Amino acid sequence: MCDELAALPNLPLPVLVILLGAAGGIAGGWIQKGIRARRLMKLGFSPGDLISRERFFEKWGKITTTKIPPKISFSEITSHSWSNLEKYEQSKAELEACGFQRGAAFVAAPQKWIVEFWLCRDSGLFAKIIDSRQCGVYVEVTVIDNDNSLLSFENTENCGLQHPEIDRWSHRGLISPSQLVEEGLQHRQRSNEKRMNLAECMKAYENAVNEYLAWRRQVGISGPEMRRTFELSKQRRSLRKGSGESRSHK
Repeated sequence: MCDELAALPNLPLPVLVILLGAAGGIAGGWIQKGIRARRLMKLGFSPGDLISRERFFEKWGKITTTKIPPKISFSEITSHSWSNLEKYEQSKAELEACGFQRGAAFVAAPQKWIVEFWLCRDSGLFAKIIDSRQCGVYVEVTVIDNDNSLLSFENTENCGLQHPEIDRWSHRGLISPSQLVEEGLQHRQRSNEKRMNLAECMKAYENAVNEYLAWRRQVGISGPEMRRTFELSKQRRSLRKGSGESRSHK
């Protein structure tokens, strides 16, 4: 459920991306130039919030919490231009090799991130290929029990946020889709199995996302969480930039 509180990458929604995009590139030297301070104040920061990093991230977390939508809904789409077609094709090939079949793709509103569902002949298991502005293309494998509770394993990195006591999304790092499937199968062996069709899978996922959003709006986003999230995002951007430069010099 990576993404989408931009720096809320363990979320299945893109919200924080709004502020990360607007303020993320400014945070390091926000007070050095007047134009940077003015841009931040338009987002809701006061002059006092720009005095220290602690106050800055505390306010950033509060502002971001107000941007979390009350509810996410999904609508089916017929086509999508994947942000990383090569990664999508690789993910697709691995899921097909593991016995999954493509169901349909949906766009989340109001955040506009894409979820393509993949069904498996084995009961109690389905997968999703997700495309979001913050995390790009990644895979989630979900196990669902007879009581409709679900647990998803996603090949994304730690988001820096605290998780609910009963957490339904688990970051597994940059592993392959087939490894995610193996983890799902291991968990499923310890659970009751329920066979579901596409509509049921989509609805279970939608409900889980909205339950998470309700919890996140209730607990908010603390300053330390916001800072960890920002620092992790900055590190990843730096690594991607370095990797791109290395390839360009070859």
